[in-house]
Amino acid sequence: MLFDLHNDFPTVLSAERYCECLNGDADEITSVIWTSEFDRDSASAHVDKITAELVKFGMPIAIEDIGFASDGGLYARLDFCRYFYCSLTWNYENAFAGGALDGGRLTKLGKCAIKCMNGKCAVDLAHLNRESFYDAIDEAARPICSHTGFNGHPRSLDRNQILALTARRAPIGVSVVTKFTDAYSAAEFSRVIDGFVQNYGIDCLCIGSDFYGTTDTPRDLTRYSDFDAVRDALGSMGYSEIDIENIFYGNARRFYEEIRNDRHL
Repeated sequence: MLFDLHNDFPTVLSAERYCECLNGDADEITSVIWTSEFDRDSASAHVDKITAELVKFGMPIAIEDIGFASDGGLYARLDFCRYFYCSLTWNYENAFAGGALDGGRLTKLGKCAIKCMNGKCAVDLAHLNRESFYDAIDEAARPICSHTGFNGHPRSLDRNQILALTARRAPIGVSVVTKFTDAYSAAEFSRVIDGFVQNYGIDCLCIGSDFYGTTDTPRDLTRYSDFDAVRDALGSMGYSEIDIENIFYGNARRFYEEIRNDRHL
């Protein structure tokens, strides 16, 4: 089984082509609306339209970059209960926080937005810079890092960030993006997973592919069926079937259920 924490297909594909992705080899796909690809003035309408389409499929939905909602207090009117998680920004600073490729800190408005998310959806820290990351993790009831790597790239997590997340039992989705992992093959990607587990344990590690949000992937890891080679490689390293299932499905599913339960407290 596979639970992908991050797939950008709703932003790239038309509604008529969603099934190309949803009928693939993953059991649960977090369908991410990547708003940075939309004109700011029309982003809200796009989000509403795509959300309404995705609800029909019963899959987890997320928003990457709620920056469009900073005008006129729109963020306070967003129905965050419809989403698994939302991120404050993409790679650059906005009214909420600083991005991974930019400066800036979590703002007063950003704190208000997180307060609106708490108890309704998780707060995705994937695209924040270091300062905003630590500001936001302190404010978030349920932090998550949906898609990232560990190789020193500004979009990757460093050791202290990983420890801050694992201390909160927050999911960390390892992405197939090569510039975040230095993995050029499924075998090398398997070693990235193993390196993380050896240093930080298995309980928080998940898959956050970033499919449809990148073309920078290992040559043999471009679709869900390719993860079978990663599973086989981990098995040959001595990982049990239970451990492999937790990395690929169980850890993400557990957190998703916790988010859903939060809404009923």
